[in-house]
Amino acid sequence: MKYRIWNVVAVAILATTATPVIAEDFHFHHEHVLGTSMRLAISCQDKTQASVIEQSILREIDRLDAVLSRWKESSEFMAWQAGHTRTVSEDLAAVLRRADFWRNTTSQAFDVRAEAVSRLWKDSTKQGHSPSDSQRQQLVAQLQADPYVLTSNGAIQRNDDLAISLDGLAKGYILDRVCDLVQRSFPDVSDFVINIGGDLRKLGDQPLEIAIENPGNASEGAKPLQSFVVAQPIAMATSGNYRRYLTIGDRQISHILDPRTCLPAELTLSVSVVSTSAVDADALATSVSVLGPVDGLALVETLENTECCIVTASGEVVTSSGWPLQTLSESTQQLVAKEETAKKEYGLFVDFTIQRSSQGGRYRRPYVAMWLEDAEGFPVKTEVLWMQTEQPGPRWHRDLTRWYRNDRLRKTVEDVELIGTISGATRGPGEYKAHFDGTDNLDLPLAKGKYTLCLEVAREHGTYQIIREPFEWGDQPIAEKKLDGNVEIGAMSYRFVPTPAEDKEAS
Repeated sequence: MKYRIWNVVAVAILATTATPVIAEDFHFHHEHVLGTSMRLAISCQDKTQASVIEQSILREIDRLDAVLSRWKESSEFMAWQAGHTRTVSEDLAAVLRRADFWRNTTSQAFDVRAEAVSRLWKDSTKQGHSPSDSQRQQLVAQLQADPYVLTSNGAIQRNDDLAISLDGLAKGYILDRVCDLVQRSFPDVSDFVINIGGDLRKLGDQPLEIAIENPGNASEGAKPLQSFVVAQPIAMATSGNYRRYLTIGDRQISHILDPRTCLPAELTLSVSVVSTSAVDADALATSVSVLGPVDGLALVETLENTECCIVTASGEVVTSSGWPLQTLSESTQQLVAKEETAKKEYGLFVDFTIQRSSQGGRYRRPYVAMWLEDAEGFPVKTEVLWMQTEQPGPRWHRDLTRWYRNDRLRKTVEDVELIGTISGATRGPGEYKAHFDGTDNLDLPLAKGKYTLCLEVAREHGTYQIIREPFEWGDQPIAEKKLDGNVEIGAMSYRFVPTPAEDKEAS
């Protein structure tokens, strides 16, 4: 019988005479880590130790990035791909071995040479058309052979010169190695969570609520597709085509490509996989996206300690037999993606960019809040809130002076928690979308009238910036309007789509 990794396990705690150490939670956020954003949550004795752990993690990520990156010409992986070496490090060998395992397990639905398929499509789309049948068939024939030969002496010999990318599992491997580092070097860390671009690993038994992005509305602060609580170690990855895609004329197609046919994988909108290792969850999220819901679920059901949640191309949500579905009933889960997609068509849409550090490379994400104020200045809706928080309880940072003042006022009439943990498809660093759907913090409809859109940014040891833009929430649309940025906020724009008449009558 298949074992479900999220079954709650009762643990007997033996009493000791030692004085217990009470751990605190420390949170760190960075941008431009492996081409996306990173969140750390560390439960340890004090902030000094948390900072030491944070720096150790960043060094380990840098070390592995220098081994596995396809974006750095100097990486070990790029040197091996170019044929400059056959003997590789244990890290690169481990990733290539796991890639070979998943290629065989998925009947070639997973292949590191999907990068060659991607390049074929990108070259064709630049010319405004899809690859020809003959081009695809020629590449499909080449992909039938193994990409490389694994030997016992540490050498890995390539069999062809097709482009390779480890993006489908390198991030997961790095998450696993970071967790190994924390367990090995910092054994007194009681709980630990690392989330890089929506892929995550959790250590420890502290309960953690995890939300899955809705591919129909992946804006910051949007309601998730699902959420569930885990109280034990877990790995999770989400793959989807709702953030990145290829464009041919006015048509958008999936950036996830099937190496068996060299055609776009268009049977799913998103796939979330839960497993015990991030490298396997990462590879499987891509593989199931290619296989589709029928074959993908069939594969997952044969695997121990692994489950998945799929949003099909039609918006149906299907899950494997042990998926930890806690917040949606069987009747609602079939409609949620479609309902949210329809709901997304109206409201206030905001695009914004957080400026990169002047030093380049990765950087600490600043504190950010985006909210709406009514005509009296009351904060009726907070849509984006990024803070450094410490336990016990969230500590709103006073550097976001206007939001902090307004939130103290809000708490006198509302009791709403505004922070969550999200798994979703990877996005670029510093680029964000927000959507105000016409409800306030209590999910009640906003009245027509004058509001002010506020975006406030404060950077530690940096500057404080705020943008405030008045607008009318009513029956008239507002075409895209670009706003002036500053040293912390780059490009920013918004547009407003009023609620359709039929939806108003229905409500």
